Amino acid sequence: MKIHASTLITSASILLISAGAASAQLVYTAGHADIGIAYEDGELEPHWHVGSGAMVDGSPLATEEEYAPSELIAQVSSVRTSPSGLSSGIGVADGTEIYTAGTAGYQPNLGFGAEELSPSDWIGSITLTLTGWSTPSGENISLYTMNLANTSVADIAFSSFNSGSTFDNNSVTFLPGDHFHLNWGFTDLGNFDVTFKWTGEHVTDGIVSAEQTFSLQVVPEPAQTTAIAMVVAAVGAVACRRRRSPQKASV
Repeated sequence: MKIHASTLITSASILLISAGAASAQLVYTAGHADIGIAYEDGELEPHWHVGSGAMVDGSPLATEEEYAPSELIAQVSSVRTSPSGLSSGIGVADGTEIYTAGTAGYQPNLGFGAEELSPSDWIGSITLTLTGWSTPSGENISLYTMNLANTSVADIAFSSFNSGSTFDNNSVTFLPGDHFHLNWGFTDLGNFDVTFKWTGEHVTDGIVSAEQTFSLQVVPEPAQTTAIAMVVAAVGAVACRRRRSPQKASV
């Protein structure tokens, strides 16, 4: 990926703003975690379910932990080439470099989990719907799978760009007790919020649903971060020299 000075300065601004926005939240950067769903006291409860060994605030968790949606933010920095067929769901041409997560190779390895739902308590499947999102201006997020093993052809599950490109208008279904992963794709740096709604039919409580927003922060790769720091330092040095330049004495 070619990086120009103007891009680096813009990226530095985004990075500083993003860091400030996430300062009150724990930051999950690597290892396995799920956006999970549980059922307690007659209500569906969306949450973060983070596995032991996952990196949170720079340290590995000793045990599995659960967090409320607002308590944690997932930080993404991996880059890959946008696969064939994703353009209709993410708004950039296939082959463009995008930021990504959701697999062991592209951290954090963030999936979706319903292991806390007992199949005997539910009638049929659970529906998960992307109901809202907030992205940097002009940018998009898409969640997708590869439709054939070992290929780079995308099937799109969720899209902020075009819901018509997805499996079922930004909805997927899965069984209670299931666990699955999708590839997360982001078109640029910044803060991305996604709102999901879970709906299912409980054997005694009938149709129930819950909706929550989860936050992800896309930051530069480590190599880009170093380059950004160098550019920011250089710009600062130039500005400092200008401030210190002596004024010519008037005659």
